[in-house]
Amino acid sequence: MGETEGKKEEADYKRLQTFPLVRHSDMPEEMRVETMELCVTACEKFSNNNESAAKMIKETMDKKFGSSWHVVIGEGFGFEITHEASAALSVEWT
Repeated sequence: MGETEGKKEEADYKRLQTFPLVRHSDMPEEMRVETMELCVTACEKFSNNNESAAKMIKETMDKKFGSSWHVVIGEGFGFEITHEASAALSVEWT
């Protein structure tokens, strides 16, 4: 019984600590909201497979908003993105 309780507490902790925080976006509001919903859905669906989540997000964004989207999902790293066109989104999961 103790092991089950420990797993439940760990799952609850992870659920409380994983939410998207938009640092900066020059996307239109509707596009930003739709993108965030897609990211949350993909990360929940593929919670143990970041590559599949990234693929789902990229393919959906390419179809919906045109090609050339880049998706980075992972833990324990940092990155910086620069762009020349509009529709950039910088998200931090805490």
